[in-house]
Amino acid sequence: MKKYMYILLLSGMLFTIPAFVHAQEEESAEISLEENIDDFQEHFFEALKQRGIENFDRAVDELLKCQKIDNSAAISFELGKNYFSLKEYDKAKESFQTAVNKKPQNQWYLTGLFNVQVKMGEREEALDTGKKVVRLNPIFREEIAKVYVGMREYKKALKELEKLQKSGGLSFTAANMKLMLEKQVRKKKKSDGKVADIIDQTPKPRVRGDGKILDQVKDALQTKSYEAANRLAKLGLSDFPSQPKLYLYNAKALNALKEYKQAIEMLEIGLDYIIDDAPLEKEFYQTFVDAYKKMGNSKKEKFYRKKIQ
Repeated sequence: MKKYMYILLLSGMLFTIPAFVHAQEEESAEISLEENIDDFQEHFFEALKQRGIENFDRAVDELLKCQKIDNSAAISFELGKNYFSLKEYDKAKESFQTAVNKKPQNQWYLTGLFNVQVKMGEREEALDTGKKVVRLNPIFREEIAKVYVGMREYKKALKELEKLQKSGGLSFTAANMKLMLEKQVRKKKKSDGKVADIIDQTPKPRVRGDGKILDQVKDALQTKSYEAANRLAKLGLSDFPSQPKLYLYNAKALNALKEYKQAIEMLEIGLDYIIDDAPLEKEFYQTFVDAYKKMGNSKKEKFYRKKIQ
């Protein structure tokens, strides 16, 4: 389509030139444009291929060549995805923003920008972007809720999930988050001794005094008290729903209890709350590997094992 539109435009501009010269110019322009299109397709599909095998540097190189031929929003978006995978978040943000500037109503471009803003800890900016996505896709309220949880704005997070529930229902992940947030909001209205009373009723090894909930869950895991670790982790998450280690420990307990799908759900939520902590990310990925291996899902196991390397 571009080729023929270009030729028609060229024909209109050259109507005063003799016919045989006109024909030569037309043919030359068509050949040149065909070469550009062929080059673009070659580099673009090579970029997709390289991304598919997680060779993100090479994918970026190919996309930059595409950009010289056609600096479109789609190329900026693909660059953003690869920069994000390379953890070059500043470049990823710039690329996603360029794509959004060109097509501000594109859900996927906005989502890419949102994800990198969250990763960079730019939560206020992420909320602004996320609300634009919600107007295009109400299900995205779940992601907005996660941002509010990271900001410890639990009432606002709960409100988003309540709206989502009314509009179309909650995923398993969102339903779990809503339960934890409801407990958190309720506990703010009760006495400080309530949490201690519940912990006292949990049959598990405990750290004496005012030991932190993380230590208690970790202690339960070390002594293989997996049921207790599971209960304690969930209890801790009702107080600290943005603490990624609680999600990790909960997932480890669930793996030990052979509740692999639930373990994966907890890991997926917890990953969203990790900021600049590569060792913790690797521990999450290893726990993903353990879950998928037990489930016999070798493809997913291999995927997360690569992330550890």
